[in-house]
Amino acid sequence: MIYIHAAAVYNPPPGNALPDLKSELKKITGKSYRRIDRFIQLALIGAHQAAAGYKLDPETAIYMTSGQGDIPVFERVRYQRYFQKMMSKPVDFVNLGGNIAGFYVASHLKLAGANLFLSHKQFTVQMALLLAQSALELKQESAILLGGVDEYSENQELAKKLLGVESSIRLGEGSNWMLIKAEAEGARAALSVYPESFNLPQLKTLIEKLAAESFLAFSRRLPASTIAGLMALRTDLPRFDYELSSAYYETLPLYVLNSFLQETGKDYGTLIHIDGDGDKFMVMQVETLVTSKKGGL
Repeated sequence: MIYIHAAAVYNPPPGNALPDLKSELKKITGKSYRRIDRFIQLALIGAHQAAAGYKLDPETAIYMTSGQGDIPVFERVRYQRYFQKMMSKPVDFVNLGGNIAGFYVASHLKLAGANLFLSHKQFTVQMALLLAQSALELKQESAILLGGVDEYSENQELAKKLLGVESSIRLGEGSNWMLIKAEAEGARAALSVYPESFNLPQLKTLIEKLAAESFLAFSRRLPASTIAGLMALRTDLPRFDYELSSAYYETLPLYVLNSFLQETGKDYGTLIHIDGDGDKFMVMQVETLVTSKKGGL
């Protein structure tokens, strides 16, 4: 088990026009950055908000994850090279590396610790958190600023094919970060990421054992019929609804966890987040430390 000490979400609601991230970044940081693209702007906005008002140790590590990475810059480089038959623009070539966003975050927050950019074909957030959980428990790191960043793609048809989601799903973008440590003192919540994956019968057994005060949240990738079947197992368990405030992107689970922590005026306690592809599932549990610890397993 690890502990969340700070958390922030930047999740622009889906609409007709994308927000002006350059202006937003200048507004919240007071700084202007040149030669960065939208993906890096997203990373800076989310990380800055998570660290705001919190004194970070200079050796705090940065773990950044993304489902697809900076796809728009890849598309620009591909177009320049293979269609325009020209060398890539220097700024685009530099920004092509996913870890360049982590470099800007470290420079902005004046951090000198480990700096990793992580990607995974499935369960992107869970894999990053498992790595962070291991590093903290083994005392390889004392603190990790972990964030998930995904950028909106103008080519929605292509993006949905790449993501393997239904054509009816709305796509969005977001930058959601949390500061995690192995120490509970001063933490906002405890976080557990189950290292094993579950098949459907195993997942049903897990849900049947949950305490009555647990909330359930489900990945947007799960079919409605699967969610309905799981909810029917325990009609006493409330569902944490986040879907109306967000569109889909691969690091959305971080938004769900952080949104749960940011809810005010409600005694939530424990959230069980379930993600899956229909055949195998992964589970995360977050429990606020300002409420009674009666939920979960």
